[in-house]
Amino acid sequence: MKKRKRLRTVLLILLLWLIYLNRESLNPFTPDCSAQLPKSALPAACRKPVKEVAPGFEL
Repeated sequence: MKKRKRLRTVLLILLLWLIYLNRESLNPFTPDCSAQLPKSALPAACRKPVKEVAPGFEL
C-alpha cells in the first residue's frame, strides 16, 4: 500500500511538472502568433520586446 501511494505521488509530481513546462502552449488566451500577417498587423503580445541593457553593455 505504501509503494502505491509513493508511486501516485511521484506520478502526480511528474504530471504537474509537465503542465508547468507546457504552460505557454496550454494557455487558451494567448493570441495566435503563427499566422502570416504583416508585421504591423501583429498583436502587441506577439512582438518580441526589446531588452533594455545597462549602459556600457550594448553590443
